[in-house]
Amino acid sequence: MEQFTVKVDGSGRILLPAKVRKQMNLRKDSTLIAKLEKQKLVLNTRAEALRKAQEFFSKLRPKGGKLLSDELIEDRRREARRELED
Repeated sequence: MEQFTVKVDGSGRILLPAKVRKQMNLRKDSTLIAKLEKQKLVLNTRAEALRKAQEFFSKLRPKGGKLLSDELIEDRRREARRELED
């Protein structure tokens, strides 16, 4: 893990070194997701934050089981068929 120094200006802003911006593919007006973990400031791109969220929620999915959304769609279709039969 590479370390670098940043300074906080009078407005509370920090400037990321050009090398870091390039590695993270950051451009002017890029948005980062900031998270405070104990005394650490963690910055992620939106794409990385989304990947981490998907990874987290994929662990909650039952192995070989259906997604809740698929079960709900099946329920709605059964209800619709019943309504047509009545």
